[in-house]
Order: sequence, then structure tokens, then C-alpha cells
Amino acid sequence: MSAAAAGTASDMTQADDDAHDAYICRRVVDTLLRENVRECVSRAAVRTGDSLPTALAHRDAGYAWLEVSHFDAGVLWIPVAASAFMQAWRSAGAPLVWDDGRRLKPLHAVEDILACFAQGLPATATERFAAFAEECRVAAEHRHISEAERERWFAEFRAAHDTTAGTRLPNWHSRLLHYDRLGAFLDHPFYPTARAKLGFDADALAAYGPEFQRPFMLRWLAVPRDLYHPSADAESTLPPLWPSVEALGLPAAMAHTHALLPVHPFVWDHQLDEFLGDAELHKSVVRAPHPYLAVVSTLSVRTVVLLDAPEWHLKLPLTIRTLGAKNIRPIKPSTIHDGHRFQTLLADIAAREPAIAERLLLTFEGCGGHVDNRMFLGHILRRYPVETLGESTLIPVAALLAQTPSGNTVAEEVAAEFYAGDLEAFFEDYLELTLRLHLLLWLRYGVALESNQQNSVLVLSRQAPRLRLLLKDNDAGRIQSEVLARRWPDLARRVADLQDRRIFVADALPLAQMFTTITLQLNIAVLVEGYASLLDMPAAALYARVRRRVEAVLDELAAEGEDVAPARRLLLEDDRLYIKYLLIAATLAEKTETGAADVNKFYGRSTPNFLRAP
Repeated sequence: MSAAAAGTASDMTQADDDAHDAYICRRVVDTLLRENVRECVSRAAVRTGDSLPTALAHRDAGYAWLEVSHFDAGVLWIPVAASAFMQAWRSAGAPLVWDDGRRLKPLHAVEDILACFAQGLPATATERFAAFAEECRVAAEHRHISEAERERWFAEFRAAHDTTAGTRLPNWHSRLLHYDRLGAFLDHPFYPTARAKLGFDADALAAYGPEFQRPFMLRWLAVPRDLYHPSADAESTLPPLWPSVEALGLPAAMAHTHALLPVHPFVWDHQLDEFLGDAELHKSVVRAPHPYLAVVSTLSVRTVVLLDAPEWHLKLPLTIRTLGAKNIRPIKPSTIHDGHRFQTLLADIAAREPAIAERLLLTFEGCGGHVDNRMFLGHILRRYPVETLGESTLIPVAALLAQTPSGNTVAEEVAAEFYAGDLEAFFEDYLELTLRLHLLLWLRYGVALESNQQNSVLVLSRQAPRLRLLLKDNDAGRIQSEVLARRWPDLARRVADLQDRRIFVADALPLAQMFTTITLQLNIAVLVEGYASLLDMPAAALYARVRRRVEAVLDELAAEGEDVAPARRLLLEDDRLYIKYLLIAATLAEKTETGAADVNKFYGRSTPNFLRAP
């Protein structure tokens, strides 16, 4: 390569790096505003035009500035634009400015912005902002690596398939993996550094990240049976290809004394010795010599598909953090039990509700186990209902707005294949099913699900005329115990022994918060914003459709005797909606400061209500 060519390549690489840094920076600023971090919105003065100081007046480009003057020794100026989606103000895309009283300093780098936000805080809080700055660096790096892989994969895919005619992979599981991979390139709508898989370097990201979807082999431990705690029917429901001790290079006699535990190879290589040492298990647990079972990562990263039995997905502890510094990815022993209980509860509810009985599918969650209550020594086996899937196409909601190799979005491809190209009809069908299911669960049964974009999977088929919804991983929902026990005592007995008692709540507010932040905002409003662009119509017009559909379902439930007045008021009449403060709870604050029992369930009520009639 000539010096000139090398220089050009270097310039292009630097430009790419700068673009990824700027993208993450803007997402971070939006989140700081959305979550009102350090009261940067509520205590700020809004300045425009003539009200700006002379030193900033020449920078005025038609946007407003928030004057934040309570960050210790200086004033932070944040250029903002008005917003109606999830926050009143969003980043205007221009640099923030720090005024220390002597000069104005434009802030182009996210670490400089976060340093200003940390001004005047105690050392421990300052360290959390510094750690988040490092998380931002990792997010930009991982995004850069992943985007390069997307370009490579798309080119390879287009060379192998005629994307102009629509691409249909041969079976349901290959299509699910395909859409999982597409979804992995799409950022979480609200957590700004979701691209960061903290703990993975570039090699680990390529080996185990869903963006690359490279097969790898599982590692195995032989655990004394008196230390291993399987779920009730785990032994009888293991997949037929589950290894024998001999296949792993262990003596046959160990089959009588030891159980086999799968381990993610990343944990095997990096932290397993530490975990075994901490639990004083080094002398009793045996590392199997041979790897066994080829798997590939799903959108969940720590959940993998057994390639030779793809109806089985295996969830493993993984020592990385995603969606926040506090969001480590172990498997709590309680979730092995509770996920199955929730699955059976939902199946019982669906069986008595004709409106959803044929449209709700569930994965089997009853197979798993753990070692001596250790969160990093366990697994959950999840089985997809292949008997009812047939030749269906499965698509996680998280992938619907992702770009495909054809240049369209997944939603447009779905509409073309199953709705004669009518994206609005697809949206209406999805809206009707999603709202009917979740409003019914909330208002009739006192149940709310944390069925986020990743755990809600659309099931489409040319044979089945109606859209179906598959739910998985339902171990963190909320149940209003008094409602379930009073109205449905048989169902209440089904879940009376849930181990995570946080699931049971005394009133309806946690249900309303979960419905609003998961079903309404993540699974519907985010799609509205994307579909409005695809359909070239105002988002307000689509929100009006959402409102009408909510009203219709509430009217039906009211006619059947349900008390819908609180839901109607909260969803359709109040000025503000509840919102999750993900960044604050998962990264920037301690539980003692937020009071939240779960870092993923810390709520405020600050987002404009996009369903409220004008």
C-alpha cells in the first residue's frame, strides 16, 4: 500500500471512530436529559435568542439552551430541541458548552460531558461517572466492530441470496436466528450504551456475540449429586443429545455419582477457577476434558441454541454486564423455579380466555439446575413449542426496525410476505394482539409481564391466518397477589411458592408501571416512531390509532365487568407517563439512593403522555 493510500485508509478509520463516538455521545446526552440526571432539566433555565448571554448568542442556530448552574463552579449550557417522545427536551446535536467564568469550552467528547455532570459530587459518585465514561468508550468500540461485521455479512448474504425477490430461509429456527442477528445490530431504544458488552474484548465479542453468530462448543463440569439441585422434572426432560460422562472424557462410573453442568466457554476460560474457589468446590467438582454440543448465541448473548436440536435454547451465566454496570448476567437459582411457575400460570390463563387461547404461545421453562445456590453455576433449558410452530417465521420484536440485507427493515419484509405489503395492516394486527393480551392480564388477573422486545416473539405463518405471540423468560413479572387470590384462587395456588417474593405486589401501581414502560413504550411506542418514518406520516397519527385501540380494549373489558377506570386515567388522561430511569439505577446511583429493589425497576413520572388526546 502506498503512503497516500495508507493515509487515506487511516483517515477513513479515524472518521469512522469519530462517527461512532459522536453517535454514542448524542445518545448519552439524550438519556441524561430524559432521566433528568442531577436535575439537569428540572433545575435548568431555558434560554433562547435574546435571553442568551452575548458569548453564546452567535452560536444560536434556532434551538434552545438549558442553563444548568448548580454543578459546582461553572455553568453547563446544553443545546436542546423540543421533543414529544419520552422526554420534553432532547439533544440538538450541537456541542454542549462549559462556562467556568473565564472562558467557554465546547464539549465534544462524552467523557468531558460526564466530568461536568460529576462536578461537586462525592468521590464515590464521581467514580461512577468515570466508569460510565469507560462504558461509553467500550460501546463505541463494540459498535464499530459490529457495524464492520454487518457490512461484511450483508455483502456475503446478498451474494448468496436474491434479496430482491424476498429471502426465505428453510425452517423456523434458521429464520429465528437470522432475525436475532439482525436485531443484535439495533440499539436498545433507551439505554445509551447498550452496544457495550462489558467484559468482552474484541476477540470475545467476535467469538460469542450475536452480531457474529459463530458456533462454539460448550464446556462441562461434573458436579457431585448432593451439591446439584435440578428442577423437579429436569432429568426426564433433558434433550436426547445431552452428553454422557464418557462423551466428555470422564469415567463411566461417574454417571452414578455426578450430574453434568454446562458452562459457557468464556466463563470456563476466565472466571471459573475463582467461582469454584469462592465456593470451596475445587476438590469436589471435576472439569470435563472434552467440550461437547455445538451452540450459537442468540440476541440474549448468554442464551444459546443447541444447533443439533434447535428447539432447545440454553441460558447460561455469563460474566459480562449489559445495560448498565450493575447488570451482571448470572442465573439466580430462584429464576429456574419461578420462570416455570410463571409459564404454567400464563398457560392456565390463556386456556380460559378464548380471545388469546390460540394466539399465545409459550416456551417450556421447566428444565434447569444449579450448584449449591451459586448464581454463576447453573443453567436453564428452554424448549420451543415445535409441535405448533410448523413452518412459521419467528421474529423478536427487537428486530422489527432493524435493517435487512435488502435495504428494507424487517417490518417491511414481514409486511411484504404476510400482509401483501400493507405495513399499516401488520401494525394494526400487532397492536390489537399486544394490547388485548397485556391489558387483559393486568386488569382481569392482576399480572404484568416484563415481556420486553427480546422476550416477545412474533409468530407468522401462511397457514395460520392470525398473528401469534410467543413469550419466553417470564421470571421477573409482577402479580397483585390480593386480586389473584380473591378472584382466581386456583391460579393463586399455582404461583404461591414463587421464590422471588418481589414478584408479589400489594397494589396495582407496579403493574401499571410495568405495562407502561415495557408493553406501551418499548414494544409499541418505539415501533410507532419507526413506522411513522416508514409510512411517511406524523407519529401523532399512529399514536391516535394506539389510543383508539386502547380505548376499544378497555371498553370491552369494562363491558365484561372489569374496573378499567384507573387504567383509562393513567394511560389516556394523565399529562405524564411513568418511565424507567435505566441509566441512573443501573450505573450512576446505588440502590440506597434510588430505593429500588431491582435496578431494572426504578421509575419516574416525567415523560409526556403521547396517548393523551390533544
